[in-house]
Amino acid sequence: MAADVQWWVRLAGEIRAAGRGEMPVEAPLRSVRDKLGFDCAALVASGLPRSGGHTHAAVANLDYPVETLAYITATYSRTCPVHQLAIRRGAHMRFADVPFDIRETRTYRDAILPNGFREGLTLPLAPPAAGAPIPGFLAMSSRHATPLDDESCLALTMLSHDLSALLDPGAEGDDAAAEVVLWISQDLVEVRTGGLDRVPLTRTELRLAVQSAVASTGDRTGFHHRAADGSWWRVRTVRRPGAVLVRIGRAPALGHLTSRELDVVGLVARGWPNERISQELGIAVRTVRSHIESSLIKLDCPNRTALARIAFERAFDTLRALRVATR
Repeated sequence: MAADVQWWVRLAGEIRAAGRGEMPVEAPLRSVRDKLGFDCAALVASGLPRSGGHTHAAVANLDYPVETLAYITATYSRTCPVHQLAIRRGAHMRFADVPFDIRETRTYRDAILPNGFREGLTLPLAPPAAGAPIPGFLAMSSRHATPLDDESCLALTMLSHDLSALLDPGAEGDDAAAEVVLWISQDLVEVRTGGLDRVPLTRTELRLAVQSAVASTGDRTGFHHRAADGSWWRVRTVRRPGAVLVRIGRAPALGHLTSRELDVVGLVARGWPNERISQELGIAVRTVRSHIESSLIKLDCPNRTALARIAFERAFDTLRALRVATR
């Protein structure tokens, strides 16, 4: 075995901590790559369906060249017979395990040969549920020709469920997939997946989201946010000891509601009367009524009670509504 049992136990702890968002995803991935003797490693998540297949995106990349990573997330993950065989088997696949001449594949011509790779491994990270996207995977490549030993392959396979959590750190239950995951403690913002350039909130809005999460009576809060370009986002905050985990992902348009209508609907869902909503949002009572009437029409609700129920069920809430409700 390439590593002793104690190392595997420590690795399992790192993977689970990273899956909760408590440490960067790259940390356990780097441990695996370096200890098991690979030169490059990448965690790849499946995405939304598109014509001809599903999109894929790299959650973490350690030293694959940009062109090679693009090949892995696009062509390899969709059409390579080596990858397809690994998916069908639902188990790891080494170059040494491939039952045909890998040199006859496009993967060999476009990725393996140009980089001087002589061995590698693909590990599917979760079996696809009925109707779900195909699974994400761990890809690793080496420039030496020694296949990973059977015991290490077995250990990685046993950790595949935990490794799959690294594709979307902090996800629980029916959480929608996040494009950006942040770990925020005091004024320190650490990126778990994605990048700060993809966050649709300003620094001030992000700070308010964290403050609202800390002030909330529950451990998990969520709201919708409309970015400057008109796109909708779902933001979920999770309180952790000394920090807040922030998960951000795209959301569909919410019944064509405007941002201010959504502010009002979020407070209606809390049972607030028009007068209190007017006072807290700093708008006239007649404006509140107008927003409620417009929302009833857009969401095809017969009355205020039905509006509140739909708002609660669909988590129609905004940062502003959350802020005034928790102060």
